[in-house]
Amino acid sequence: MIISDLNEITIISSIKDYIEEAHYNERDDRIKIMNYYEGINLEEDAMNYFDAEALRYAPPLASNITKKIIDARFITYKSAPQRKADPRYLELIRNCDFEMIEVDRMTGLLGTIGFLRFYNEEEQMLRGHILTDFEPIYLPNNPEPVAVIYPLFNHGNAKVYEQEYVFWSDEKHFKIKKSGEIIHVNDEDVNPYGVIPILWSHLYPMIGNEWFRTGKGKMVANANLLYNVFGTQLSLGNMYQSLGQSVLTGVDETTRVKVDVSKLLVLPEGANYNIVSPSGSLSEIRENMKWVVETTADALHLKINWASDTHSSSGEHQRILEMELTEAIMSDFERFRKFENQRFQLDKKILETFNINVSDEYSINFSEPHIPISPAQEREEWMWKWDNGLATKKDWFRHYNPDFTEDQIDKVMNGIQEEQPEESANNIIQRIVNG
Repeated sequence: MIISDLNEITIISSIKDYIEEAHYNERDDRIKIMNYYEGINLEEDAMNYFDAEALRYAPPLASNITKKIIDARFITYKSAPQRKADPRYLELIRNCDFEMIEVDRMTGLLGTIGFLRFYNEEEQMLRGHILTDFEPIYLPNNPEPVAVIYPLFNHGNAKVYEQEYVFWSDEKHFKIKKSGEIIHVNDEDVNPYGVIPILWSHLYPMIGNEWFRTGKGKMVANANLLYNVFGTQLSLGNMYQSLGQSVLTGVDETTRVKVDVSKLLVLPEGANYNIVSPSGSLSEIRENMKWVVETTADALHLKINWASDTHSSSGEHQRILEMELTEAIMSDFERFRKFENQRFQLDKKILETFNINVSDEYSINFSEPHIPISPAQEREEWMWKWDNGLATKKDWFRHYNPDFTEDQIDKVMNGIQEEQPEESANNIIQRIVNG
């Protein structure tokens, strides 16, 4: 939404027009994508491609693969990053990693989201709220938003005209109802922070003149729909191939023939009764379903392992498959390193309004994704560490049993020595490592 200036009358008039126009053009697409991620209306979407009468005896498939694929791809915060900052600030953002997991996933899903920051005085903690439904407001010839409006929570039973919207600019902050009534949050509708307390998370840099980025969710949701349509075809095929379709020829009035499984069927002279089944291959439909998921996953650098697969990939094969994913995640690290620093600067301004001051120190280090190696490479790595004095046998136990305490590790090693007195613990461990 573009407005001529930030005059209050202009703002309110533009907001009312926006509310009446039922939001922005991309809203329907974003709602559909969110529905697929949350598993909403999947069955209804699949049923649109079939005759309702045909589905009376074969339920449609309503499987949610969107969430699984998106969550598997966007894993920047799968391992908690290490932050270096004022201890007081770290305590104030103790819930941050959990929130950032969802920021990462929603950014990947939708392409562009908002992240509202605020200080919870009761919890004494900085919190965040993800915005997926919002409208950025621009001044003419300005590529960056100067304000934003978004709807408050929809509690389901609230009447449409009672729906409230929130407005933020660097100077102003107020709420407005669909009816146009202004709800004042302070005496002069002043933004107490002096900046919009919302961060924008984009999947990739701005291309052309489109501020809203397109997320991977649109591609995955479309594949999810196709997967469920194929699955519904499979459901119908199973029914028809199992039960067949009754076919009666040579009878002018079908009401003269009564079909009852408990009675002998008597046909008029010249009539024929048969049960036929479709000739389509159900296995081909299943393969098509797998193809849809695999090609979609491949576009996101993911490998799908099916339960029906009888072979397993070696560590070296997995390493090759995950190289592209690793590079993509490393790129995500750089994107979120910038986002983390922006969040820190915004958090500082918010805290200052509550007379809480923290130092300017802030840095973050993400944990690099793990790339699997083959058993042979793993053995060689441990043997090299032992030969060069870079690791001990206790390190080996500690690596493969991270939940063990030092006392438990000592107890295990002592137990091995007691059971095999003629063989050293070192030799036993080497034998285990060598398989």
